[in-house]
Amino acid sequence: MRNRAGVGIAVSGRKLALCLLSAGPWIIPAAAQSTGDELRPELGIYIQQGPLVRFELVDSFRGPQSSQDWQGDFAFYIATALKPVFRQELRDEPDVFRNKYLVFRAGYRYQTSLTNATSASENRGILELTPRYILPWQLVISDRNRGEFRFIQGRPFSTRYRNRLRLERDVHYRGLNCTPYVYDEIFYDTRYNQLTPNLYALGAEFPVRLHVVLEPYYLRQNGSHSTPAHINAVGFKLNLYF
Repeated sequence: MRNRAGVGIAVSGRKLALCLLSAGPWIIPAAAQSTGDELRPELGIYIQQGPLVRFELVDSFRGPQSSQDWQGDFAFYIATALKPVFRQELRDEPDVFRNKYLVFRAGYRYQTSLTNATSASENRGILELTPRYILPWQLVISDRNRGEFRFIQGRPFSTRYRNRLRLERDVHYRGLNCTPYVYDEIFYDTRYNQLTPNLYALGAEFPVRLHVVLEPYYLRQNGSHSTPAHINAVGFKLNLYF
């Protein structure tokens, strides 16, 4: 992510900040009703194989702040960009896939408890299609459509559809480069034939080196079939691009 000077960026950056702050009244009451708090450290490694293909390794960990019951998720993806989009206004950066209009991703994810040997593990196949669109004020919206094929230990095979709408904008203001974002994600789970759970998040990406991006975020999860039913999570992701 490189900077792009100009008064328009600074003004639009202020507008985006006001939009993010306006989400506070929705987030704060939700946090007060939370029944669980989690920490979520993550590591993402992205290996570029030419302009249209890359390999992705994503490891994440999550656990309640009040106990030692930690869970690990280990995923591998192959991503390909299907069509470029006219996004010359975005600064140069290591994640070249953000300059694409349509991205297809296929992967495998293994989920297991790191502390409880009796907890059920899960093998999951994943297919994704993500288009991106340019909006006024240099905002970019992406619509990630994900299908999951789930093999949970001790349970019948099930599938899940996830749709995530994410709004972001690249900002450069007085030497600060970042990409604030918000998103909302809904799930349709065939085990229950219901839309559950629902996630929404607020975060930002900060480039600190040419190939290193730091990503702190806050996430809220509401689910009618999960325990606990409501989760507040504070996450931090280290992204490495090669």
